[in-house]
Amino acid sequence: MKKIISLALLLGLASCGSTPEIEKEIEKNPERELTKDYVLMNASNKSLPTWIKIPSQGDRAKQRVKNRYFVNEAAHKSKRLCIRSASARAAAKIAQEIAQFMKNTYSEASQGGGDEEVSEYMQEQLATESQAFIVGSSVLQTYWEKRSYQTKLGAEEDVKTYNCFALVKMSKTNLEKAVQKSRSKLLNGISNPEVKKKTNKALNMVEKKFSDLEA
Repeated sequence: MKKIISLALLLGLASCGSTPEIEKEIEKNPERELTKDYVLMNASNKSLPTWIKIPSQGDRAKQRVKNRYFVNEAAHKSKRLCIRSASARAAAKIAQEIAQFMKNTYSEASQGGGDEEVSEYMQEQLATESQAFIVGSSVLQTYWEKRSYQTKLGAEEDVKTYNCFALVKMSKTNLEKAVQKSRSKLLNGISNPEVKKKTNKALNMVEKKFSDLEA
């Protein structure tokens, strides 16, 4: 009974002028502890780098204002190929995010009334073609782990492999140029003048909006 009353008081305080301490406790959402199906054998760092979850943390504070950061991962039995693959994927992620952002911006601006052919192009082709415009990106940080997956821990097979993460940065200036070229590529492929006009309006300032996104 006392527990029920205490809970009621806590909820009441939270909804009616709760204290900062109570608010912190209610909003607290600790990470779940998941059961791993592998044993960590070795790693490039003793602790998991913060930039894996918050990419901008991998660079100096002064650099964060003029750059954007992208992270991706890969797995391979060769450490060298694992790191190379993660780096390539992180760079490719820039083009993927450009295409996705342009698609979302277009959908929001047209409120679902956009041209179906334009939407389909942004969904299926733009990410691939935008990769040609990714210039000036560089690998800033890498992290690798050597893992021993074991069936007794729940893995599908007993195997040793490397799992790698790569952090890539690209200046906002180069990023805006890449988005601008992707936008031009899209507009040049539209033959209908009215559709081109509406698409151009929907994607107004899209390069600046994308470069200013927080990681």
